[in-house]
Amino acid sequence: MYLYGYTCQEIAETLTSLGRKTKLNNTVWSAGSVLQQLQNERHCGDVLARKTWTPSYLDHKSKKNKQDRNQYRQKNHHEAIISRDDFIAVQRLISNAKYGNRGFLPDLHVFTSSALRGFVSVNPRWAGFKAADYKRASESVYDPAIVLPTEQTFEVNSGDFDLRGFEVARAQFFSSANRVYVTFSNNGIRFSTECVRKLDSHFVEMLIHPGNGIIAFKPATKDNRNSMEWSRQLNGAKVPKPVSGAAFLPNLYDLFGWDSNCNYRIMGFKKHNNDNTLVLFSLADAEILIPNSTIEGDDEEPISLFEEDVKPLGTKTSTFGYPEEWVYSFGNNFYRQAQANELAAFNESDWSVEEEKTSYNPDPPLQVTAQEEIEENIKSMIDGMRQEANNE
Repeated sequence: MYLYGYTCQEIAETLTSLGRKTKLNNTVWSAGSVLQQLQNERHCGDVLARKTWTPSYLDHKSKKNKQDRNQYRQKNHHEAIISRDDFIAVQRLISNAKYGNRGFLPDLHVFTSSALRGFVSVNPRWAGFKAADYKRASESVYDPAIVLPTEQTFEVNSGDFDLRGFEVARAQFFSSANRVYVTFSNNGIRFSTECVRKLDSHFVEMLIHPGNGIIAFKPATKDNRNSMEWSRQLNGAKVPKPVSGAAFLPNLYDLFGWDSNCNYRIMGFKKHNNDNTLVLFSLADAEILIPNSTIEGDDEEPISLFEEDVKPLGTKTSTFGYPEEWVYSFGNNFYRQAQANELAAFNESDWSVEEEKTSYNPDPPLQVTAQEEIEENIKSMIDGMRQEANNE
């Protein structure tokens, strides 16, 4: 029933109305008791040992084992009453129900050509994929035999002014007002007002390229499963709306090696081509918002890392951190900034946000029972329960 789209509460109400008894011989079911049945690995033929443990021999009170002690699982211990793939599918749906997902098992989708090649579409409400899955999905559309150059060659036209040694000053060192920014924390995403006004849509789709370290947002429709609502109308003006990302953001932090205690702010820019518009963010330009508590240490008096007349950039609770190599420069090499490999494709005129995508499944596809068969089984099961109730 859960695979068919019923919630735990709806299943509980159905079982209660049919007079079915719980494990404790009660006739009233709760959503929690249904959830316990759905998560019982014995239904697919397995046995999980050490679900509880006893911290103290003095009171012998048992506690639920939440990774406090090793657990042991034996597969195919006894005859299963449901298929293993159905059981796995249900566990994935349960783990993501708290993020707003119901009734579907998504695949990863990766762009296969043009400027968006290697970009993977992100579902911000799905926690079933891991960081390595996004990386493998991106790599799957490239020919492994082709080795990209590690050093970039810059092209300059004859007669051009020689700008070697010149740097483009980093925008992060100037006022952040009216700038395109996105800020990631370990449970949410925030956009600047200028950022959301770069695209006409209130809904966007998030794309990531793990290899190039680029995050992109493209316009999306509300019915797009991977869409997120990043803005709303307020007094006739478009304003940013915080986006919850507790399901996906741990993967993002893992993918790029970020510190889960810190927030990351990235300056972006708009790319436009005919009817195609994107907002791009390069992780090379990320600023780290380090909590002051981690800098001050455990002493009452904070440890000063700066001269008395120098104050660090930041907010009341955080201090901005930058890469160490920024200490010795004002910005990026002019040619590196103008001809960056990872962004060069977006300078061409033939890319589109509607490029072809292909499905990528990190695991062998689950052979889940067909919806038609599930529907027939549910009907047969309910009819049988009603018949039993009438006979009693």
